[in-house]
Parts: sequence; C-alpha cells; structure tokens
Amino acid sequence: MGEQQPKSLWEYGVPDTTTGALSSIVRLTVNAANFELQPQFIQFISIDSFAGLANECPVSHIESFLEKCDTVKINNVSEDAIRLCLFPFSLRDRARECLRDEGVGTFDTWDKLAKAFLVRFLGQEKTTKLRNELATFQHPDDESLYEAWRRFLRLQKQCPHHGIPEWMLNTNF
Repeated sequence: MGEQQPKSLWEYGVPDTTTGALSSIVRLTVNAANFELQPQFIQFISIDSFAGLANECPVSHIESFLEKCDTVKINNVSEDAIRLCLFPFSLRDRARECLRDEGVGTFDTWDKLAKAFLVRFLGQEKTTKLRNELATFQHPDDESLYEAWRRFLRLQKQCPHHGIPEWMLNTNF
C-alpha cells in the first residue's frame, strides 16, 4: 500500500462515525470475547416499540423493555451495556428522534437514560392529568370493586411521581 494522503482541513472537521461518536448513548466497553445481540432478540425488543404518542405510557414501556432485557444474560457484559445497546430499538418515530436530539455521549448509564426518557415523555401536562385522575377517581356503578381497584393501581403505576400521600389516595378511592 502506498503512502497515506494528508487529510484536508475539511476532513478533520467531519466526525468519525465508526465509533458511535454521533450517538447520545455511549457504547460501554465490553470484556466479552464475542458480544453479539442476535437479530431475533432485537426484533423481540422492537415488537411493541414506543413512538411518544399521548396515549402511550412511558412507565409501562420501560417496564416491558426491562422484562425483555432480563431474559438475556451474556458473560462479561453488564446489564447497562445490554440495555443501552438495545433501547434505541425499542423506540420509533418521535421518540427515536428525541433520543437522537440529545447531546452526543449524554447517556453512559441505563439510569440516566431511563430518567431522561421518563422526564421527556411524562412531562408536566401528562403528570398533571394523571394526578388529577387519581385525585378525582370515580367508581362507575357498572364496574366491580376489584376492577376499579385494578384501574386505580394502574393509574398510580403510570404516574409513580404523583406525590399524593397514601392516606389521601385511600380516601379518594
């Protein structure tokens, strides 16, 4: 092979895309000899992807994502590495764009990524709506007590940061 040509000034300004340098998710160092996520598993993660629509629950998405991730264990690969690698495949449309819009190298732990995702997709408006539903919970006559209780628990799960004291929740129910 011949001598390498010197880079032009313009080429020095072009980011290196081979290292994932443009991603908001840091690719963690993996000590496994052969680390590969199987295409079937990536497809499994993608099946019920989150788009960021108003009717979607980000808390449920994280819970479902973690349940799926917990089905795979790879020697010498941390849970964080697996989760950070797979999470973009669980998103589509607006949600995927929001992840791309974050700063380069913003997320180097699963905890940071999950918190930012929840802050982004729970938001003030959605939180206020869910908190109001909890505070003014109604039990229709045609709904059994068991069904009402399950619905009430689902509401609490959708808004884990509701900030309503338990005694008040029990009173509301």
